[in-house]
Amino acid sequence: MKGFAAAVLLAITAAALAQEPIDPAFDPPLGQPGGGTGRVRWNGTVGMVIINGKIYQQFGLRPDIPFGKFGIGLDLTARFDENGNFKDDEWNDGRDYLEKLYYLRYGLPGDPFYLRVGALDHVTLGYGLIMRRYSNTIQYPEVKRIGVYTEGSAGRVGWQAMLNSVVELDEPGLMAARLSYDTRLKGLTVGATLAHDGNQFAGLVDDDKDGVPNRLDLFPGKNDFTLQREILDAFASDPDLLDYMIGSGFLPDVRDSLRSYRGMKESVTILGADAGLPLWKGRPLSVWTYAQVAKIVDYGWGWAFPGVRFVIGPLEAAAEYRQYEKQFRGDFFNFTYEIERAQLYHDSLFITKEKTLQNLGRAHGYYADAMLSVGGFGYAFAWYEDMHGSNYPGGQTLYGELGVTPPGVTRLQKVAGYYMQPNVRRLFTGLTDGTIYGAKLYFSLAGNVSLVYDHRITYFNGESNRTVRVETMITF
Repeated sequence: MKGFAAAVLLAITAAALAQEPIDPAFDPPLGQPGGGTGRVRWNGTVGMVIINGKIYQQFGLRPDIPFGKFGIGLDLTARFDENGNFKDDEWNDGRDYLEKLYYLRYGLPGDPFYLRVGALDHVTLGYGLIMRRYSNTIQYPEVKRIGVYTEGSAGRVGWQAMLNSVVELDEPGLMAARLSYDTRLKGLTVGATLAHDGNQFAGLVDDDKDGVPNRLDLFPGKNDFTLQREILDAFASDPDLLDYMIGSGFLPDVRDSLRSYRGMKESVTILGADAGLPLWKGRPLSVWTYAQVAKIVDYGWGWAFPGVRFVIGPLEAAAEYRQYEKQFRGDFFNFTYEIERAQLYHDSLFITKEKTLQNLGRAHGYYADAMLSVGGFGYAFAWYEDMHGSNYPGGQTLYGELGVTPPGVTRLQKVAGYYMQPNVRRLFTGLTDGTIYGAKLYFSLAGNVSLVYDHRITYFNGESNRTVRVETMITF
């Protein structure tokens, strides 16, 4: 209960900024896209970024281009290392140029038809038992994905659909859809969801395409299998010398057999259904109740009931009771899914998130979230899950974010921070896979010129990955 109380306290004691969840990957204009005037809005950036421990100077243009119901956001950034060498691996093929598209949209969420292509942030299907706040930008800018999301309605039928990355279509990658139907029986709406990841190993990053993911790569930029064979042949007559070279750190340990993940595929499919019923409609208070159930194909199932969500003025909150049978985990496709799809096991073997379900026992508990937004002062949002069972390790998950816009008497325009730690026995007891936290500071230098400091830590596969940006942002 302490963790839940902290989450709710965070959400109901800070001010909000027009329900603008932090995007940990990208800085759009501080105002609304296109400035709300129908004109092109430009951001220019000059600064530095640390990617995988290496410092780069970067220069970029980030236009937001509206025309009618359409809008395009681009990320045209050039980076140079400490020796002035251009980071050309971000510009050397057709896929790189496609990735300069940060988003393409038609309409706005809530319209009869809305479409977004590019960066996807906080995608939730239905009431979220299967997919909740999925993001394909969790590893940005190290990994860029062009996703697709659409939602809308026609008569009594509504829909949501998404694809995590267009370059994974041949796998296929993660795709999901939900259809809903308004029965007109006192407002009762029912829905059905299908989500499928055709290859969880597609989440592994292998820059040199040799089949050995970066995390286990012995010779980055070269073919590990070719070099291993050449080295073993060269030292075939003197294995003691090879042992000495490895023990002294002159060579990686090429004696162990390498495993190629090229062509490996493991899929996961989840089916679900839900129903929602309004209890009270009005202003400033609206209340509705809901129930949802999901089944992971070849594994277990779980459900949430009762669930209650309400909106009162600037505060929106929800809570639900959950029951998981064996081999089931809720919110499977979550905020950190892209770094959980394939996880390093004992520093030597990657296993898929699906495989982590095999030994899970039954669990029960609750989920709650809250969002407070108050004008232009700031916002706070948090969600918390607490699930426990006899053989259910890591039952607590917390996500929180906070943004504050100080009064205009200071040059500090905005302060924002976020933290997530998934599936742990006790929160804040150390870094675990999937933990992500960071902060952003925006300082006004003059007129349309701002200084942005962005510091993000993402922890996965037993390693802490730090990304730091310090740059000047010019809006014109």
